[in-house]
Amino acid sequence: MADDGLSALRASLAERLNALREVPVGELPPALLDVVVQRFAVSSQELVLVLPRVWEQLRHEEGGAGRPIPYWARPWPSGLALAASLVDEPVRRSHPPPRVLELGCGLGAPSVVAARSGAAVLATDGAADAVAFAAHALALNEVVADVAVVDWAAHGEALVELGPFDVVLAADVLYTRANVETALRLWPRLLGESGVLRLADPQRAGTRDFLAAARGTFSVVSQRQDDGVALHVLRPLRGGGA
Repeated sequence: MADDGLSALRASLAERLNALREVPVGELPPALLDVVVQRFAVSSQELVLVLPRVWEQLRHEEGGAGRPIPYWARPWPSGLALAASLVDEPVRRSHPPPRVLELGCGLGAPSVVAARSGAAVLATDGAADAVAFAAHALALNEVVADVAVVDWAAHGEALVELGPFDVVLAADVLYTRANVETALRLWPRLLGESGVLRLADPQRAGTRDFLAAARGTFSVVSQRQDDGVALHVLRPLRGGGA
C-alpha cells in the first residue's frame, strides 16, 4: 500500500478507535496506530489484514496502561486455518443469504472469507480494538459484513436473540475453563436445526473437553492440520442426541 493510502488508513483507524475507547485524539498507544497491511494466502485465495507492526511493543504499551494483553492483534494460525477451510468448503449459498456469526473475530480473516461467499456475516469480538481492525480488513478486501463489540461469554443472551445462525465460527477461543463451560451452554442455542459450528484450535485441552461434552448434542468431524491446528465441524443431532 502506498504511503498516502497507509496514512489514510491510520487516520480512519484512529477516528474509529478514539470513538470506541471514548478517549481524546492523541491518547491512543502509538503502537496501535503503527500498522501494516499484510497479505496472507488462505488455500486458493489471498486476503489482506491490517495489524499492528510490532505486537510486542503494543503489548508493552497496553500493559503499561493497565489494559489487557492484545491477543486479538496477531494473525494466529487457528484463524488463518479456519479462513482456509472456508475457502475449501465455502458457506453454502442460499436465498436469503446464510447467516454467519464469528465469535472472537480478532483481525477478521474467517469473516472476510465467509463474506466473499455471499453470506450475511456478523463479526464480533469482546475487544473493541479488534472490531475496528476487522472492519477495516473487510473494507480493504472489498466485502460487506456487520461488526459489533460483543463478549460472547457476557452477552450470550443478546446473541441468542439475534439468532438462529446458519453457521457459527470460532478460532482458538476455548483457552479457559470458563469459556468451555459458557460454550457448552450457549453455542447450541445460537444455531438453527440445520446449522453448523466450525471451530479451529491448536489442540487445547479445553477444546478436547468441549468436544467430549458436546457429542451428546452434536455430531463431530475433526481434522488435524500439519501446523498443529485442528478443525472441527459440529452439527446438531436431531432430537438432541436421543
